[in-house]
Amino acid sequence: MDQAWQLEEDFWRAGSTGGPDVRAYYARVLTSDAFVVVPGQVLAREELLRQWDDRAPWERYDIEDRRTVLINGETVLLSYRVSASSPDTPAYEARVSSVYTWEAGWVLAFRQHTPEGDAADAAADGLA
Repeated sequence: MDQAWQLEEDFWRAGSTGGPDVRAYYARVLTSDAFVVVPGQVLAREELLRQWDDRAPWERYDIEDRRTVLINGETVLLSYRVSASSPDTPAYEARVSSVYTWEAGWVLAFRQHTPEGDAADAAADGLA
């Protein structure tokens, strides 16, 4: 499970470098059918890879409140709070949940970002 956390941290680190490095890293560690749910959209593997072509790298990120659930010997769920910023996204705060599966090493199958702050408050108001 420590290896899965290392990959999760490496995702954010790669996103801080931008350019072809991040795309190459993501391509290496995503399952062939991986997808990510972010506010307002679902990105399939290839869409996720392409988004880094036009996106500014993260200037900073902080990962806190880590939680780990071993689902079985081949699947692990990681959850944490992230705060990050970039020129494209000046103040990003979210709860992130990632599901890794074992395929001769941990690979990312799914990730979901749940916004915190104003966006989350607006969503919660709609559910109350």
